[in-house]
Amino acid sequence: MKFRKSLLATSGLGLLMAVAATAASAQSAAPAPGAAAAPAAPAAPVERLRHLVYMALPGDAGADGQTGVLVLDADHNFAPVTRIPYPLPASMLPGPKISGMTASIAANKIYVTTDGGDMYAYNLKTDKVDWDFRGVDNDKVPVKIFRTGSAATGCCERPYTLPDGKGGETLLVLSQYNDHVWQIDAKTGAIKARLDLGASGITRTHNLVVSPDGKTAAISALGHDGAMGQDLAIVDMSTFKVKQTIQTSSSVRPLTINHDGSLVYLNLNAVDGFAIYDVAQNKVIKEVPVPNDMWVAKWADKTHRYYGHGALSHGIGILPDESEIWSTDVVNSAWQVWDLSNDGRTATYNPLKTIKVQDNDTCLCGSSWITLSPDGKTAIVGDGSIIDVKAHKVIATIKDEYGRPVHAVEKVLFLNFNENGELKEMSNQFAIGDPAAYAARIKAQTASAAPAPGQTAPQQAAR
Repeated sequence: MKFRKSLLATSGLGLLMAVAATAASAQSAAPAPGAAAAPAAPAAPVERLRHLVYMALPGDAGADGQTGVLVLDADHNFAPVTRIPYPLPASMLPGPKISGMTASIAANKIYVTTDGGDMYAYNLKTDKVDWDFRGVDNDKVPVKIFRTGSAATGCCERPYTLPDGKGGETLLVLSQYNDHVWQIDAKTGAIKARLDLGASGITRTHNLVVSPDGKTAAISALGHDGAMGQDLAIVDMSTFKVKQTIQTSSSVRPLTINHDGSLVYLNLNAVDGFAIYDVAQNKVIKEVPVPNDMWVAKWADKTHRYYGHGALSHGIGILPDESEIWSTDVVNSAWQVWDLSNDGRTATYNPLKTIKVQDNDTCLCGSSWITLSPDGKTAIVGDGSIIDVKAHKVIATIKDEYGRPVHAVEKVLFLNFNENGELKEMSNQFAIGDPAAYAARIKAQTASAAPAPGQTAPQQAAR
């Protein structure tokens, strides 16, 4: 981007000058012949990153009439920087609803999927579309449509960058409410592999999440709710085959996964909260709603209006260290927080951490998604609220270049760039556990619980 190049060039020049000054100073301080050796040279400067947020619009139901990818500066109060347009004629704007978004460090691209049947690959240096994946040619390979209004090519939804050790050279991409999933080359858009899920009972793919090690994918279907069919499939990514499926108590909505892929946390249509699914046991080990007096009667009151996706909870995430799990609560216009046990199997509701967001009856938006920054300090949720994670507090709301609030911001990425405009760090559209952050938390807890020197057990200190 021109705006990024110019700003980063300035900061890069300053950095070079600082390095030159350091080198000159070290040279002038060199010892005379025979004198003691000088101290070791200072460590190389840490690479400075610019922190941006990419937000693909429009959100659900075309909220706010917004279009394009809105870019915000996370280093300067999320001020708007630019807006990247879609390759659409004016007559089609604001364009179809955005159904997913991801990025690739290896390819230096972002990928935006739409309900119109496209997956655009944007070059992050030029902000231009390098290629447009549209699924399959329906004239040559007919696609069975499982939901009215879905694209005839079967494309596309919830692209996910696979952690292949090279910064993401492969994308896992769902068909739109259909029965298959692709692996796509992140650099070229070529199909690497296709997995058909219909034989396993998954016919309306809608959400997916992949374990941090890339070994396990959880793919959910939408719309069964008691009818025949499976709601969740676990895919072994080493073989790219379905390992197991399960039907849950009601349809699965957004989901997330822990650090080792052993637990998947699911929003369900009929639960104001979430469920915990154990992969090894292939079963939901518990459903975890907020207290019944907070939602059961209100949800049953048909005179009260609720917006968004028509589900009690449509948005879920765990903090990188897996100390907390957050789930949206449409009845109370809030994000509810539970403290997680170290094994992730017990969640304790903590009302002191509840985060109130924009009221659904006021902004008609709902808070239906959560994206966390790579460091886990900042969250952006679906109604446009920006949240300080540690403080459990809304600190701002997203606004466009004209100062107008932006709602229904479901597809968001935190992207961090170096001085050359190259992508170095990225979030994904699902707030999942992080092995390093989890291990650090457990290590810190273990250290704090260790007995003092000379003591053999904590209880001895009390004697």
